[in-house]
Amino acid sequence: MTVIVQNPLDVIIALDYDDELSGEDMFNLADALDGYEIEKEIEDRLVVDIVEISSAGVFAVHIIPKQMLTYKDLNYFIHDMVSTSLKREDLPFNSFNVKKVLFRTTEPGKPSETTNDMTEIKEKVAKMWKGFNKDSLRSYV
Repeated sequence: MTVIVQNPLDVIIALDYDDELSGEDMFNLADALDGYEIEKEIEDRLVVDIVEISSAGVFAVHIIPKQMLTYKDLNYFIHDMVSTSLKREDLPFNSFNVKKVLFRTTEPGKPSETTNDMTEIKEKVAKMWKGFNKDSLRSYV
């Protein structure tokens, strides 16, 4: 069974760094992380916001899925985001560890969607949008 994640989550990440981060380091890290979805052109799949960065090298990012994503997808994006950020020359860090994941579910209980195969979900979405005609939409402006 594969769970489809539709609710936001916060991810707490610790850098492997023995020194205390300077204010400049923290803002450079924020700059590197905050534009991830735009730089990778995946803003239609998820939104990433910085929640907190401490001088101890621990930071939190708020992730909002905008499409049906699996936990495997989210793990990929988190690791890609941090790995990409740490490659910047103005960041003196090499590695990191995910320390905590906080799920922000709107209704506790069963997952929103589960599937044994992503094909099943794609068929559901196609069925929902069948007959959709974008030309028939009117602007609200």
